[in-house]
Amino acid sequence: MSADRREIVDELNRLMAEEAEACLRYFQLRFRLRPADRRTAEKFFADSLRETLEHAEALAGQIRARGDVPRLHVNLSLSGGPMRLEEALAEALEVEQQALDAYKDFLPRVAGDAELEAFIRRQIEVETEHVQEIRDVLRTGAPLKLVAKPAPGARSEA
Repeated sequence: MSADRREIVDELNRLMAEEAEACLRYFQLRFRLRPADRRTAEKFFADSLRETLEHAEALAGQIRARGDVPRLHVNLSLSGGPMRLEEALAEALEVEQQALDAYKDFLPRVAGDAELEAFIRRQIEVETEHVQEIRDVLRTGAPLKLVAKPAPGARSEA
């Protein structure tokens, strides 16, 4: 495998690990919410958890498409007591903004690989929508939802 291709696969592995970590963060946030807030936000956090796992799976598919096996490295410890919905959403916003920034940083490195570039652009679109939605909820108190889209670029494994 060429050095450039190895670097791309390494970055895909890192992005996959970040999505898996986000999944775990959403799992924990959901159970840290106070009971009344949990009832309000249960679907949002469950959908967010599911979607981040789908993103990790799509990234794993991109790694497999490049002839490699996904490698997952997550070093994470989560704790804390009960929290208000606004605090959980602020943390969710950080998670989504980090993902958006990571995809934007990666995009120039995949220029010339039409399939991977299209995949990363779709991820940027999805993450941009998530960031905006959470900001809107925090700013205006709009109802919680999650922009649900199929996992972009998901490939079946052979």
